Amino acid sequence: MAEDPTHSVPILAPPNRTLSEHIADQLRQAILSHQLKPGQRIVEGQIARAMDTSRGPVRDALLLLENEGIVVRYAHRGTFVAQLSLADAEEIYSLRQAIESVALEYLIKYATPEQLDELDAHVQKMADMARQAYEPREVTELDLEFHRTLCRLSGHGRALEAWQSLSAQTWILLLGHRTRNPFDFAEHGVAGHRRLVAALRQRDAVLAQHELREHLAAAVDGLLNASSDV
Repeated sequence: MAEDPTHSVPILAPPNRTLSEHIADQLRQAILSHQLKPGQRIVEGQIARAMDTSRGPVRDALLLLENEGIVVRYAHRGTFVAQLSLADAEEIYSLRQAIESVALEYLIKYATPEQLDELDAHVQKMADMARQAYEPREVTELDLEFHRTLCRLSGHGRALEAWQSLSAQTWILLLGHRTRNPFDFAEHGVAGHRRLVAALRQRDAVLAQHELREHLAAAVDGLLNASSDV
């Protein structure tokens, strides 16, 4: 019987993994809620003292956030909350376009009526919220949850993983857009998502891709028209 080549490889759970992820989650929420603002420095020692821990888990947490693109680390200067430029926004949205296009292809081929019903249910939540006085944060989360669900239901695991890796940056960009354009969601957001689901029900790949492009392009245009930084 051949020896298992992995038998002699020491595989250990990373130390403080749960603590590091907890710290990362706390910092992520502080960034997304603008308690920590773009360009603000994050001091490892201060975070460690506030959380009554050593610097190691804080350093690991910041590495996780750096991989998500919401903090940046500079040699000899420290770690800062990322400031997303218009060029960043265009890159993020063009990559989202590619990822979600793949998800749409899989949905066209394989989605069940029940899965499309789930997407319809998300659109209905949007429609219900649009008729009320809503906060930009609420509709941002609902919008992103629709697209996260779209990728999840596609069954394309790598597309979902890639989408998730952009989710924090996308949140920052979309929340900024919704804050500057509070009525855009009610006027255009619901209808655009509804048209996309309708195209999926028709198994019309060309129309579905068109609706996705229009939907994402509108968000980018809003950013471009707003300012030189987002």
